[in-house]
Amino acid sequence: MASRPQDLIYAVDERPPGPQLALLGLQHAVMISVYLVLIVIIMRAARVTDAVALSAVGMGLVAIALASALQALRLGPVGSGYLAPPVYSAIYLGPSVLAAETGGLPAVLAMTVFAGLVEILLSAFLGRLRRIFTHTVSGFVVSIVGFDLGLVGLKHALAVEYYGTPGYAGRLAAAGLTLAICIGLSVWARGMLKMMCSLAGILVGSLAALGFGLVPAGALALVEAAPLLRLPDPSYVGFSFDPALLPSFLTAGIAATLRTIGVITSCQKINDADWKRPEMHSIRGGVLADGIGCALGGLIGATGMNTAPSLVGLSSATGATSRHIAFACAAILLVMAFIPKFAALFLALPLEVAGAALVFTGSFMISGGIQIMVSRNIDIRTTYVIGIAFLVGLAHQVFVGYFTHLPAVLRSFTGSTLSVSVLAAVALTLIFRIGISRRQVLPLAGTADPVAAFSDFLRRQGKSWNIGSDVIERCIASLDEALGPHAGRRPDPPAAQDRGALRPGRSGRPARL
Repeated sequence: MASRPQDLIYAVDERPPGPQLALLGLQHAVMISVYLVLIVIIMRAARVTDAVALSAVGMGLVAIALASALQALRLGPVGSGYLAPPVYSAIYLGPSVLAAETGGLPAVLAMTVFAGLVEILLSAFLGRLRRIFTHTVSGFVVSIVGFDLGLVGLKHALAVEYYGTPGYAGRLAAAGLTLAICIGLSVWARGMLKMMCSLAGILVGSLAALGFGLVPAGALALVEAAPLLRLPDPSYVGFSFDPALLPSFLTAGIAATLRTIGVITSCQKINDADWKRPEMHSIRGGVLADGIGCALGGLIGATGMNTAPSLVGLSSATGATSRHIAFACAAILLVMAFIPKFAALFLALPLEVAGAALVFTGSFMISGGIQIMVSRNIDIRTTYVIGIAFLVGLAHQVFVGYFTHLPAVLRSFTGSTLSVSVLAAVALTLIFRIGISRRQVLPLAGTADPVAAFSDFLRRQGKSWNIGSDVIERCIASLDEALGPHAGRRPDPPAAQDRGALRPGRSGRPARL
């Protein structure tokens, strides 16, 4: 049974009071809405009208509301039971833009459904794939997504595109104010202010941006022109399956699976003070729910979504990890789906403010991924997996031209920092499994102290097989307890008829592990 961490205000199964629950749900809904800009980017690549884009945002709110509630459920094999809502993910941005440019919106939706089905299929084989989808790879994915997202956020927070232009100081001030409030409240505030740190930062930063004149007139006009109430129009939904896009969306589905594994593992760690290792039932349910949510989103007209490390980082920073927040968030998102003015308002969010919020949450993703990676012993093989894969991802950011000029077949797998680094991590994990023996023999014949020899053997193999030291020590303690008074004592010569065995048995064979 999980041990409740003392620093949590509301743990996973604790229900906050009504007003706090509504505000916490609103905060998550606002953070999810920041990622709606990815839908708009994909709609623009597909060259659809503003009316279709607004309808796509509305249907996107419906889809992500359903997926958020599904993830928080414990419905048989579906759902992790944690506060781990999805967002429209950068994992799918590159493949979706490519699909939009080549096959239009129908290709985007069809391939999004395919990526969701990939995740659903992988969820059924997670037990067998644990040797590949290790805690190292999962934690690495969480960290590299935080790194990638943090760089995007930092680019907008620093207003790189506007450097040297009039009003640049105002852009920097709005971003700095947003980040300062988010960090300051999360570190020094208490109670509701601490829990609402991200929402407070976004609101104050948006007001500052409005005062500096950073909100485009077109965005304000879109808010003014949008109707107050309207049902989302799904008439734009259509499907066109393109086999040429399979590699890109297959890689995205695998990356989404790995990120979900890392996110749910982070949720387990945050909600259990005595956490030692991942619990596979909730991870499997989380991956299945995430895949269903992504496929469902594609079916009703939304782009690819994935469980968000940034929102888990937000819940960790605020100390409110109650899964009931996901249901409140889902209800608010559904209401927003039928109020186009709200959708247009969030689309008018200044990029400097959104970027600062991404920097804030991205920092938790990076540190959370590192904690997952170091939760087990890091041997020399793991060192190379983490180091080389991270450098490959960094190279994608630095040597952009190299990856741009790769052959078309390779570009479909290396189109983003996430995809190229994840492929490197998985490939290196498979390569470094070569030479790992699953069985070792310990000859005890002529050993002066077989119990001590066996204990030393367990400790050595525990490091080699990357088994936690707590597990090894429990095995040794059980061994001592089972042998009782014989533990640690050399057997008398007359009784030592079988020195090859730890304890005489029917077979008389040496002990095997």
